[in-house]
Amino acid sequence: MNYKWFSKTTDLVHPLMNQIKNHAFIKELSEGTLSAEQFHFYMHQDAFYLSIYGKVLGNIATQLKDPDHSLDYMSFANGTIEVEKDLHKEFISQLKGFKAPEKSPTCSLYTGFLTEVYQYDSIEVSLSAVLPCFWIYKEVGDYLLSIANTNNNPYQKWMDTYGGEDFSKSVDRAIEITEYYAENTTSKVRGEMTQAFLKTAQLEWMFWDSAYRKEKWPV
Repeated sequence: MNYKWFSKTTDLVHPLMNQIKNHAFIKELSEGTLSAEQFHFYMHQDAFYLSIYGKVLGNIATQLKDPDHSLDYMSFANGTIEVEKDLHKEFISQLKGFKAPEKSPTCSLYTGFLTEVYQYDSIEVSLSAVLPCFWIYKEVGDYLLSIANTNNNPYQKWMDTYGGEDFSKSVDRAIEITEYYAENTTSKVRGEMTQAFLKTAQLEWMFWDSAYRKEKWPV
């Protein structure tokens, strides 16, 4: 399908997407050489993030006018919680030797931004703000599966989850719904949607980077 708004917006993000794919966190994850401590930090931050992200998806579901769209976003919210719960249960249980970190500055910024957008912006902008998490994880998941060292890679299951067909279907549906709202709104709102998408795409890069650095509060 021809997704006009989505295509134009993601064209703006491709340089950033390349930076994400070339980040040391992603490179070492694909090789299986990322330290267990870094991955442990990432998984805990992801749990903090997803607890809010799932709520925002659920809240969006209540605001969508089409019942099918509402059901889809409620399914996304539930699916996010279930899939991540399984992954976190497996990986965090294997990494009990590390102290659980507090919520990082970047994670706090990202979840705060999503919450603020939902509370104060239009439903169109809310849809665009949550979309990069879908799209970027799918892109990264596919990329990792294409380059990964699969010989006893401790992170193989994580990569399989985001590079899998089931996740791809959810991403495609989220894009389709967001594009529908973009097509049926004003050019002003479409511009706001693009800015929200770009901002959360930047936050995605920051999230990977903060995990690699095991980011702490400076004071």
